[in-house]
Amino acid sequence: MKPHLTHFLHCLILGAIVGLTAALFLSGVNASIHFVWERLPSVLDVSFYGLGVGLLGGIGVGLIQKSVGDYPKTMHETLANFKQEGRIPYHGALWKNAVAAWIVLTCGASLGPEAALISILGGMVTWIGDRLRLTEPERQSFLQTGYAAMLATIFHAPFVSVSEAIEEEPMQRATSRWQKIQRIFYYGICTLVAITCFRFIMHLVPHDRLFAIKIPPITWNATVMWFILPAILLGIAFGLFFLWMERVTNWMVSRVGNPILLALIAGIAIGLASMLTPYLLFSGEHEILDFTKEGASWSIGALLLLAIGKVGLTHLCFSCGWKGGKIFPLIFSSTVLAFCLSQLSPFMPGLIVTLVVTASCAVVLRQPLVTATLLLFLFPLQFFPLILLVCLGVQQFMKYYGNHLSLSDK
Repeated sequence: MKPHLTHFLHCLILGAIVGLTAALFLSGVNASIHFVWERLPSVLDVSFYGLGVGLLGGIGVGLIQKSVGDYPKTMHETLANFKQEGRIPYHGALWKNAVAAWIVLTCGASLGPEAALISILGGMVTWIGDRLRLTEPERQSFLQTGYAAMLATIFHAPFVSVSEAIEEEPMQRATSRWQKIQRIFYYGICTLVAITCFRFIMHLVPHDRLFAIKIPPITWNATVMWFILPAILLGIAFGLFFLWMERVTNWMVSRVGNPILLALIAGIAIGLASMLTPYLLFSGEHEILDFTKEGASWSIGALLLLAIGKVGLTHLCFSCGWKGGKIFPLIFSSTVLAFCLSQLSPFMPGLIVTLVVTASCAVVLRQPLVTATLLLFLFPLQFFPLILLVCLGVQQFMKYYGNHLSLSDK
C-alpha cells in the first residue's frame, strides 16, 4: 500500500479513537459528577456533604499515589516521556490513569480532563503503533497528531490541530512546502474524524452546553479604545499571577512527604470551597456559561476573590497530587477577572472580556496560534483578528521579558 494512503488510513483510525475515547470518558465522568454532587445530596441531606466528598476523594487520590504510583500523568509528563523513550507505557497504565483521573474529576478538583485524556491516548497510540509496527518517527507523528486532535476535540476548537501542526518542531524542520501541506492535511483529517465521532456520541447522551460564554450584543463604540490597553495589561498580569501561584503552591507542599496527607489537604480545600460557591469546583467548562449570565451582577470584590480562589485551588489540587489540566480553569478564572474591568466600562464588555482572557492564556500557553484558535469559537468571530494580534504581541512580550520575571516556559 502506498505510504500516503497508509498514513491517511492511520489518521482516520486515530481520529475515530480520539473522538470515541474523549466522548466515552467525558460522558462517564459527567454522569458520575451528576450522581455525586446532585443526586446523592438530594437523597442523603447530610451536613458538610462537600467536605465529606473531598475527604473521600483525598483518601482515594492519596492511596493511588502511595500504592499505585504518580497517576494520572500530566500532559507535559506524557509528551516528555514520549520524547525520551519514543513510546508511552500502556501495560497496566491505561486503567491507572483512567481511575485516578475519574476520582480527581468526580470529587470536584478545579482541574480539566485534558491531561488524563492525553495520557490515556498516548498509551493507546503506543499500543496501536506496536500492532501496526510503526517506526519511531511514524509513532511520534502518530502521537502528535492524536494530541492535537484531542485538544481540538475537548476544547471544541477544530483549528487548534492545524495551529499545533504549524507551531510544533517537526513542522519547523520540514524541508519543503509540500511536507508542511501534507502535515497540516493529515492533522485536519484526523481532527475532522475525531470531532465527528465525539459529537455523535455526545448527541446520544444528555449534557449541558460545553465551553461557551454569553456575550452581550455587540455595539461598536470608539470609547472602548481607552480600555483596550488596560484589558491587555490586566490579562498579562493575571497570566503571570497564574504562573507565580503555581510556584507558590509547589513550594508550600514541598516539605510534606506523605502523599495521603497531601491529598487530604487538597480534599479539605475542595470541601471548604464547595461551601462557598460551586464555581470554585471543577474545571469551569460547564460552569462558564452560567457564570457569564450572572457575572455582571457580582461585586468587584466578589469577582476578585472568585478569580484568585479558583487559581489557588487549581494549583493546590495539582501540587497535592490531584493531577489534571489547567487550561479550562485558566480560561474560567480570567473570564471572572475580566468582569471586574468590564463593570468599569459600559462600552463593549464582551470585547474587554475577550482581551483579558486572550492575554492571560497567551502568557501561560506561550503558543500564539494555538491560543488564538483555541479561543476562536469561544468569542465572536469579529474579534478574532484582535485575538490573533494580542496573542502575537504577548508572545513577543514574554520572549523579551519572561526570563526577567523568572517564569518557566509553558
